[in-house]
Order: sequence, then C-alpha cells, then structure tokens
Amino acid sequence: MMAKVRRRAASIEISGSRTSDIAELYRRGQHGRSQGDCDEMHDEATHALDEAAQAAASLPGSIGPYRILGLLGEGGMGRVYLAREANPPRDVALKVVRGVSSATLERFRREVALLGQLEHPGIVRLYAAGEDTVGGLPSPWFALEVVRGPDLRGYLERAQPDLRARVALLSKLARAAHFAHQRGIVHRDLKPSNVLVDEHGQPKILDFGIARLHGEAGGDMTQAGQVVGTLPYMSPEQLSGQGREADARSDVYALGAIGYELISGRLPHPRLSTSTLFEALDIVRREDPPTLERLAPGARGDLSTVVMKALAAEPVQRYASAADFADDLDAVLGHRPIRARAPTLAYRAARFVRRHRALSIAAGIVFAALLSATVVSTLAAQRARAALAEAQARASELAAVNGFVETMLTEADPDAGGSAEMPMREVLERAELTLADGKGSTRTQGQVALLLARAWSGLGESARAQGLLDRSQHWLDAGFGTDSPEAMEVLYTRMEDFARASEPDKALAGATVLEKRLSASDAGWAKALTFKSRVLRAQALEESGDVDAAIKLDRELLADPALPALQQADELTDTLRHNLAYTLNNSGGFTEAEALLRQTLASESKRIGPDHPQTLYTKKALGQSLHRQGRLDEAVVLYAEVYEKRRKRYGDDHPLTLGSGGQLASAYNTLNRPAEAEPLLRRSLAAHKARGEDDSLEALVDRVILATTLEKLGRYDEAIATADAAIAQEHGKPSRDTVAARNAKATAMFKAGRVRDAKAVWDEALALAPTAMGTEHPNYAAILAGSANADLALGDLQGARRKLEPALAALKGKQGPKHPRTREAAQRLAETYERLGMRDQAAALRSEFPAEAK
Repeated sequence: MMAKVRRRAASIEISGSRTSDIAELYRRGQHGRSQGDCDEMHDEATHALDEAAQAAASLPGSIGPYRILGLLGEGGMGRVYLAREANPPRDVALKVVRGVSSATLERFRREVALLGQLEHPGIVRLYAAGEDTVGGLPSPWFALEVVRGPDLRGYLERAQPDLRARVALLSKLARAAHFAHQRGIVHRDLKPSNVLVDEHGQPKILDFGIARLHGEAGGDMTQAGQVVGTLPYMSPEQLSGQGREADARSDVYALGAIGYELISGRLPHPRLSTSTLFEALDIVRREDPPTLERLAPGARGDLSTVVMKALAAEPVQRYASAADFADDLDAVLGHRPIRARAPTLAYRAARFVRRHRALSIAAGIVFAALLSATVVSTLAAQRARAALAEAQARASELAAVNGFVETMLTEADPDAGGSAEMPMREVLERAELTLADGKGSTRTQGQVALLLARAWSGLGESARAQGLLDRSQHWLDAGFGTDSPEAMEVLYTRMEDFARASEPDKALAGATVLEKRLSASDAGWAKALTFKSRVLRAQALEESGDVDAAIKLDRELLADPALPALQQADELTDTLRHNLAYTLNNSGGFTEAEALLRQTLASESKRIGPDHPQTLYTKKALGQSLHRQGRLDEAVVLYAEVYEKRRKRYGDDHPLTLGSGGQLASAYNTLNRPAEAEPLLRRSLAAHKARGEDDSLEALVDRVILATTLEKLGRYDEAIATADAAIAQEHGKPSRDTVAARNAKATAMFKAGRVRDAKAVWDEALALAPTAMGTEHPNYAAILAGSANADLALGDLQGARRKLEPALAALKGKQGPKHPRTREAAQRLAETYERLGMRDQAAALRSEFPAEAK
C-alpha cells in the first residue's frame, strides 16, 4: 500500500521524495542499534538492507576523513554509510550523493546549509560536509549524528509510554521545531518517520531536504504551485500548492497531526494515506477531524483543546508559533491554565456553512422566520409581566442553576466525601468551558467562576483558582456591586486560597483588606464573614511563625459569644478546636491539644461520620499529639487506622494516603521499626516524582523521615545523601523541615564516626533553628540534645552540659518523661555529670529515669 501511495505522489512531483527514501534507509539502519565494536555494527547494518543487495554492494574503504564500517541504506539519490571518524573518535551516519541531477545536488547542498545552522538537542546534528570522488564520480557528503534508537512510531511500539510521557515528547518536538523557526527555517515535512528517539527518550528531527528559509527570495527549491511534504501531515495551505507561503504555522499543523496520532493512535484524516492530492485537499477543506477527546478519553479537556487548535484548518486559528504550542502542552502537564480556547460558535458555524452551503441557506431562511416570530412573542410576553415578577423569576432561576452546579462539584470532591474515582479535573474543565460562551449574565458567570475557583483551589491549583477569582470579581462587582455579599465572598475565597497555598503573608494582607471593608456594614452576613476571615487569619499567623498570636486569636474566637448563633456554628467550632490543637501540637502544648482533638473527634464522628475525610484528619492529628507525648503504641494504632481507611477509599498513591503513610513511617522510626517505615516512604517519593511534584513540601517531609529511617538501618551514606536532597529543596530559605534534615544528616554522620563533620552540621542547624522553627518547637530541644552527643565525643563536657540541661527540661515538659527523646537526653546528661564528677546529680537522674523503664 505504501509503495502505491509513493508512486501516485511522485506523479504529481511531491518534492523531496528521493530525499525521504534516503532518510527512510538511514532510519531503518539505525533502528534498535546499541553500542558495540565495528564488526557487530557492520553486521547490524547488513541486516538493514536486503541481503543480496548488501552482498553486491561495493563498500569504499574511506570517504573524506571517514573510514566506512557498513552500509546503512541506499536510495536513488545515494547512500548512507555507517562510518568512523578518527579525530574526535566517533561513529557518524555519512550521507553521500552521486550521479544525480544538478537540482537534486543543489537540494542536497541546501540541506547541508540548513543543518549547519541548527545546533539543538532535538535536531539530528551535522558534524561536517565536503566532497570526494567515489566510483569515479564527484560525490558530495555530509556527516550526521548517529541516533541509536527507532523512529517515533517504533519508539511508541517498543517503549509504550503513558499519556504524560507522550505529551512531554510532543512538547520537546515542538521546542526543537521552534528553534529552527527562530532561524527562519520551516521544515515542511514533519512526520513520525522523520523523528528518531534516542536511548534517553530525546526525540530528534531529521531530513531537512525540503525545508525552506522563511521569507527568502529565490532560495526555495520548489516552484509556485508545487506540493511538498507527506499528505497526512501537510497543512491545507501546503496541499493547495501555497508551499512558498508556508510559515511556522504549517509545521505547527504537522506537529498537531503528530500529536493527534501519538495520543489517539490514528491520523486526524486517515483517508489521506490512500488519497490523491486533489482528494486530500477536498477532505481537509470539507471534513473536520473528530475531537481528540472523542477518541482518547484521557485527553478530555485542555489537552484535546490544545491539539485541536494546532490542527485548525485556517492558519490564523492555529498557534502562532511552535513555542506557544509547547507552552500549552507544558501547562497541561503542570495542570496550569492554557492559552488556547475551544473554537467559538461563530468559527464552527463558518466551517459548517463552507461545507454545506445549500443546507445552510435553507436553514437560514427557516431560522430568520423563527427569529421574527420569537421576537414578536418575546416582546408581547415582556409587556405582560411586571418588572418585579421578572426579577424574582430570574433570581430563582439563577439560584437553582448555581445550586445544581455547586451540588455537582461537591459530589465530585473527594475531600467532601465524593466519589473514590475523583473525576474532579474533568468536571471542572468541562464546566469552565461554559464561561467562554458568554451566554450567562454577569451575575451567573461570576458565581459559576467563584464555584470553579473554590474547587480548583481545593485541588491545589492556586494559579488557576486565582485567575478564575479575577474574572469572578469583575463580573460580581458589575452585577451585584463592589460592597455586596457576593463580591466580598470573592475576597474571602482569595484569602482562603492563599492560606491553602502556604502563602500566609498574602492571606494576612487579604484578611486586613476584607475586614476593613466589612467593618462598614452591620449586616448579619458581614459579621459572619468577618468571623470566618479571622479564623483564616489565625491559620496564617501560625504558618507565618507567629504562634503566640495564632493561639491567642483562636482562643478569642472559641470564646466569642457570637459563635453559637452563626450559621454552621458546629462546623466552625470544630475547625477552631482543630486549628488550636494543631498550633499547640507544634509548640509543646500536647495535653491541651489532645483534649481539644478528642472533643473535635467526638463531634465530627457524630456530625459527618467516623470515616469522613475531615474526621480522619482529626484522628491523624490526635495520633500526632500522642506521638509527641511518647505514647507511641496508641499513636501507631490511630496512624495505621487512618492509613488503611484512606488507602481503601483513595488507592495506594493518592496524596492523602501517602501523607498518612509518611506519618505512620515516622512513628515506626520512633518505635525503632525502620524496616517497616522504608517501603511506605519509598512509595510516597515515587508517587511524588511520577506526578512532577518531586520538589513539593510533601516530598521534602518524606525525605527527612527517610533520612532518619536509613540512619536507623545503619545505611549512613544513603541517609546523608537523602538529607542533602531534602536540604537542597529549601532554595535559600531554611524551614523547620530543612533544619530537621540537617539534624538527620548530622546524626548519620555521628554514627558513621564523622564526629567533627556532624558537629559542624549540628552547629549550622542550631544557628538556623530559632528563625526557622523557634526555640519552643520540640525539634529544637532534640537538635540541642543531638549536638551535645558530638560535644561528649570530643571531650567538651561543659559544652554538652550547657546543651543537655535545657534540652532535657524542654523535652520533659513538652513530650513527657516517657518519650524516647526525653529518656535518651536524661541518659546523656547523667553520663556527663558522672564524667564531671557530679555523682549526686547523676544518681538523681538515673533514679528518675531508670534503665528498666525504657
């Protein structure tokens, strides 16, 4: 079938068909080759061609500065050899032309000139070019990079990459094409067989034989009306013979066709593979390909929109550059907003009319008649209704629509008890498309945008949420007024998103603005929103490090007499108790935190159920409180229960499951059960990496816990390397977690016998800790006690004593006398007293912390 297509194409002179033959042989020779000695490579090259033809081939000993190793391919234009260069020593693909027309020879030299301008990891590299005499004929040659891998289709068959990997591959291709476009070079024949994929998964474009310099005068090797390219991947303007006007957008179309095939497994227009040029032009003009999401459900939403925009029939509807296409592909991978939008109704209508002119004229006549009748009926109905009744009807309709949308989103939200499959992103992406059609009123669009923003924020997509909040604020300010409850709700949601996205400074600034504007109103809704704003303010204060202010504000809000009368008072009370307990847990108030969490757990179990996500959050926090008091056996039971329930509900790799698994691993470490902790942490880190979240806060915490795990397993070098990876995530701003990573690193160094190195790292941690976590944080006392170990080992007994005495007092007060950290600090201090001759003090400590009670 392919041979038939090629003959038919040649009859209408599709330029570059000879060059493509050579490229095809080059690719066939490269397919699947691995590095080996010269004889092995020669054997592989032999199998790339028919054995009889290869046996008859007469290989020259050398061409130019290259020693010929074998024949990779042969076509009407010449041969491609596998050759060895002496200096520098490397293998090359040597393309040699001989016995061809002056026009073909000019095209060959032109390809050399173009490739010489393209030094990019996504383009097959040109090493050198020249001329030699082969078989008595003058033979120009050029040496190319040897790509040890199959073409794009072969790579997909062999590696079977997942959807994310395919999209990433397409983005790399687009970046490489854009590099050529920036230098004025339009490829004009991008297709899977002109893309090789190396052993590292890097795609490389080759065969620039029919490329052209955009805008050059007289330099193009094609004539007006001549068709260049491969039919299934050619843009409509190329098919119509306007190849000389083809610009970067023609390559964007080809990239879109490649992407469509990559993701769906079929061409946008499959019939082009067996059609004539004129049939192909008619197909592309009259038929729109099925949207990508119809063929590949995984491409629903933004990905389908992005690829279909690249495939638009009119160049002005496509991406202006391949870089813009790549940017939107990367945005899809990063779950960020895309620039592309689905085709407008006007555009789709224009395409339909172009395809069905007679039907469109008839439909237009009918539509005009119906429109006239509708206008008359509408005017009569409007005169019959009173203005007030109409306004009430509109308000009721708007409330019903918003209620439906809110219910739909809530039911899809796993954090609100929704489906375990969590089709949230798909729901949101489809819902967001309704904002682009402009059908609703500003009020309707503003409230829908606000609902969507809340949902995206809940999924951690802060940038996308903030963009929707900008649109919502504009619509609701215009529709309801800038001081309306609806407009104020946008300000509150923006602050809520900043708090959720760990941007406490922005959240605090937003709270100040909102509360100042609300203070001018005595309405009940304004007082309720002010209360909710202050709840978020307390959360932001805690995260910004102002723990005392956060605790003070939480206590004030819990004691506020207005709280019981507020709407959803029970939920607000549980939230405040939980927040206060969380802050107390991080500042040493474990006993009070435990009491608050038990109250919250009892209330939530009754109000929303014992297995609701919020109830499980509270149960996990209660485990943390018990953990820090040294009641590890009780804590592990709670951690394991939360982990199993989340795993059953969400699956092994969901962020909530992984988070509770990390907490369980931490408890296993404290109980000296590191072998049980390691697989939980490895699974979590692998999941973060697969989602592109290797630099997230969650991954940082997992690395810190893993470093401690490896240290307890005696794998000190691995522990140090893991701690270093965690420290590298601070990006110039130390945090409580990166300080904890230094403590883990120092502990591993100390146990590995690197005492002075350990002391230096502990000293650094102690210098950073007051700012990063505060001296009241339980980990500060633990770092102080750990550093004293280095002092003892180096003989600095007084230095050890100065650290151990306050560390023991803090640990005893915050984590209790039974916690392993407290008992270990007591033993070290007793040892220090003994060595200093303070035997009474040593005896008193050993009496208080007897060894058998460990």
